[in-house]
Amino acid sequence: MESSMDEQWASRHRRHRLRYRRRYRRRYRRSRSKVEKKCWSFSQTRLSMVAKHLATSTTTRSISTPAKPPPAPTFRRKGDYKYFLPIQTRWSDNDQYGHINNSIYYHYIDTIVNEYLIRFCGLDPLDKSETKPIGLVVHSSADFYAPASYPSVIEAGLMISKSGKSSVTYRVGLFEKKTDGEDDTLAAVVGGFTHVFVDPKSRRPVSSLPAQISEGIKALMD
Repeated sequence: MESSMDEQWASRHRRHRLRYRRRYRRRYRRSRSKVEKKCWSFSQTRLSMVAKHLATSTTTRSISTPAKPPPAPTFRRKGDYKYFLPIQTRWSDNDQYGHINNSIYYHYIDTIVNEYLIRFCGLDPLDKSETKPIGLVVHSSADFYAPASYPSVIEAGLMISKSGKSSVTYRVGLFEKKTDGEDDTLAAVVGGFTHVFVDPKSRRPVSSLPAQISEGIKALMD
């Protein structure tokens, strides 16, 4: 009797385990199917986003880059100047390195400008009447490209870069004429300054340049 009951209990237990396993498998398959569907949907969304990104990034875009401005002129060529004056360097012009001191170049620039004004524009440094306008320097500058030294001759070139109602801006190129006869084709120094012509008594700018100065600088204009 006990053996028969044990067999019935074992048979019932096996059936219960089989039902449980089948139920568990069905639930597992359903949940797995849902997860796979979600993963597939997510993958499709991601693929779509990647495809859009690639399509956007591979599209050719026309990017306009601003053109580089042309280099500023240096005015180192002799053809940039209209009037020339040779200036002999002096032993005292050299500095401790055997080159002409940078401040001396301003003497050369001042020399050619005033020589031209005296010869062609009516400037008279000995006139003490205080009736003619005088030129006052309001700006000066120089760019140094190469050294020069005594006993070379400096060939100074002059031109007028700008003129106004009461002002004149001079540009000067200084070329070294070497002792062996060879001339430099490029200026060692390019500089200049601006004169404002004023009444000698009031020191106020004149309303217009004197006629003799105006006529004299025309030959040196660009």
